Amino acid sequence: MTLILLGLSLWYFLHFMPATKPRFRSKAIKRLGPNIYAGGFALGLVGAIALMSMGWRSADLGSVYIPPEWSALPGLALVVVGVILFGFGFDKRMQTNLKRFIRHLQLTGMILWASGHLILNGDNRSVLLFGGLGLWALIMRALVNRRDGPWLKPEKVPFGREFVPAVIALGFVAGFVFGHPYLSGIALVNFQALAASAL
Repeated sequence: MTLILLGLSLWYFLHFMPATKPRFRSKAIKRLGPNIYAGGFALGLVGAIALMSMGWRSADLGSVYIPPEWSALPGLALVVVGVILFGFGFDKRMQTNLKRFIRHLQLTGMILWASGHLILNGDNRSVLLFGGLGLWALIMRALVNRRDGPWLKPEKVPFGREFVPAVIALGFVAGFVFGHPYLSGIALVNFQALAASAL
């Protein structure tokens, strides 16, 4: 559990510093250069994810609450929708009509993703990890709103311009499914069984 806390702390620090201390970010970019700053930020995120993943795998399990029997479908739906929204908002330069209804696609996706996991899982490591990430997304959304001011909704874009963001979103869903066992040790789909049944 300690590693999860360390990973969450690093994740919070990396995101909150630029959001609450824009001068710090500007000075760091000016001193290091944009490429080194971006590379260091990305490396820090990878480190935070690695810590959370190792903490998840090594945590001593304990029950905090028992998810209700009906929670499987809505919990899974929230997770999937969350990943899709995260994918649609991945490239901030791309316009999508979803941005006319949801100001922060990635943060909203993170909130739904974390909420879905909390509905599906009631163990201590899930409450700490997904509760921590969901709380981060809620705080981060408030900080960004305060920093950027009133929401100026973008103009409607042609339907054809939704294709690339949709492909990216589907890529995130595929990456989530295939990468889940490597991060958490839990496979979402038994590909060996599917392959055997197809033969």
